[in-house]
Amino acid sequence: MEKIELQSPIAVANFIIEVANEKENPVTNLKLQKVLFFLQGYCLAKYNSPLIDGNFSKWQYGPVEEEVYQEFKYFGASPINSKSTQLRIDSGKIEFYCEEISMSDNLLNKIKEIVEQIIKKEPWQLVRLTHDDPSWKNYEDKIRNRTAEDYTNEEIKDCFKANQEVLGV
Repeated sequence: MEKIELQSPIAVANFIIEVANEKENPVTNLKLQKVLFFLQGYCLAKYNSPLIDGNFSKWQYGPVEEEVYQEFKYFGASPINSKSTQLRIDSGKIEFYCEEISMSDNLLNKIKEIVEQIIKKEPWQLVRLTHDDPSWKNYEDKIRNRTAEDYTNEEIKDCFKANQEVLGV
């Protein structure tokens, strides 16, 4: 079994946005967050390793990877129609840079298949799946008071496993 290398949250978000737009099923920030979360759960369950080098916070509408949220929040509830690009200076030249996933084609194709399945679900269905899970449900008071701890990898993996059939993966 191949080993998963940690990827930046923005690189994975860019990949999801690209796949969603190719499938003419663009994601909102809300849906992007849930796809990221379940994709992380898939990698934890299948490869016993996280994909995303980031943390998921427990928020009112479910799991949120804050770096990705901040990057795409200006889209509001609208579909995200473009990947994150940054300006950088390289050898005195200013250029646009887009973070991309770096992994084998085999793994990339498998990840793409999983994303294609999850994006078929409606955003509020994905929210319900996370809210019905003990990893969110048992902390609802703390979440509302903004005192809940971040998700653990074990919670993310268990939530994915509990919803794997519903997600179609």
